[in-house]
Amino acid sequence: MATAASPAPGLADAIPGSELQALLFPIGADEFVHRYWGREPLYLRGDAAKVRGFFDGEAFREALAQAGPPGADVLRASFDAKTDDGRSASALAGEQVSSVFRASLEQAVPLFRAGATLCLSQVERRVPRLAQFLAAIKRQLGYPGRASFSAYLSPPGSGFNWHFDARIASTLQIEGRKRWRYTAHAATPWPRGNGSLDAAARPRYTDPGCGPSDELVGLGDGPVGEVTLEPGDLLVLPAGVWHEACGGDEGSLALNLSFTPLPYTLLAQRLLDALLMDEPGWRSMNPALPAGPAGEIDAAGVAAISAQLARAASALQALSGDSAQVLRLWQSLVGGEMPPATPVVAGPAPVLPMERLRLRAEAGVHAMLAEQGAQLLVATGEGRRLELSGDAVAFVRRLLSTPEFTAASCLEWTGGGAAFAWDDVAGMLGQLRSQGLIESV
Repeated sequence: MATAASPAPGLADAIPGSELQALLFPIGADEFVHRYWGREPLYLRGDAAKVRGFFDGEAFREALAQAGPPGADVLRASFDAKTDDGRSASALAGEQVSSVFRASLEQAVPLFRAGATLCLSQVERRVPRLAQFLAAIKRQLGYPGRASFSAYLSPPGSGFNWHFDARIASTLQIEGRKRWRYTAHAATPWPRGNGSLDAAARPRYTDPGCGPSDELVGLGDGPVGEVTLEPGDLLVLPAGVWHEACGGDEGSLALNLSFTPLPYTLLAQRLLDALLMDEPGWRSMNPALPAGPAGEIDAAGVAAISAQLARAASALQALSGDSAQVLRLWQSLVGGEMPPATPVVAGPAPVLPMERLRLRAEAGVHAMLAEQGAQLLVATGEGRRLELSGDAVAFVRRLLSTPEFTAASCLEWTGGGAAFAWDDVAGMLGQLRSQGLIESV
């Protein structure tokens, strides 16, 4: 998909709470997740104003200087060979088409001057505004996996050859131009690691421990998309999609926003720990005595294993996608491990009826309905968590959809069909203000 140039506000000036909207303009989050996420490539045209003040060459140099002590493992480089028209060149016998190697920070400038593309990872740890932006994107997507920025600096005619990533790779062009070519298919859906082609054009995993590459599909003869990214353009490639890139005549600087997946097995493991670790019988596995020289196991040992597996299955079967236990864990993954929830009680400083209030945009609210709407779990980017039930659910949901209001106007809101009493409204608003969710105008 390609769109017209974006007149949207720049990313550096995005209003808190609208970071994802600014990144994806002109499409919305629903279309992005339900149509493109992990399914097909997305190309969005932008303009230089979109990235102005967000990141640039000077920020790259500063991030490189702050990347850590000598030997810090954050820099990669590549001298991938190119043809005269900037495509992946054939590798020598025994080599991979794309080969990336670790480099020390002291080697960055000499490598770049020699024609290497540099990749500086975890840039958000060195540029605070990028860390805040990432946290906002995770909240606004409700994404539990890891999101991270890498910065790619390429001299003219340089870039990585054909390869695929184990994660969704979103490339935001910052300076210069870069031509991208990519397939319509993935080597395999959600691959176990990164991959490349060997000298015979056979697909293979390049990350250690991924196992055999039999499941991978190579480039083939299918269609290949091609775009030239200019400042402000965004290209999102699903995990596993083959792609190559080449910097333009003036070189290229780009930010790669990657989304590394978490398996549902992690969710199941943590849920089982939370649900069953209070049971003594779950905390220790019993011996399973050999019952003979040919590998038999005594019946009691097998029965004990079967009983605990059945207990685990029963515990998980009792849950649903909106169970409070599930959503608490999901929220902790979206926002990082957070402190226990604060119970909502009467606020220490009730508000006045004509006081004007508003949602704090800087709070970074992430809300999830649980237990078929009976509970509302609210987390903020500042590390606070609230769990609400009863009439408070309807009240806070209405508040979250009303950016600015007077305290007295809340009496017109209803909870369970009946209007709220003023004492309840004043106490609730005072509590939410003390928790940093709302503020006086």
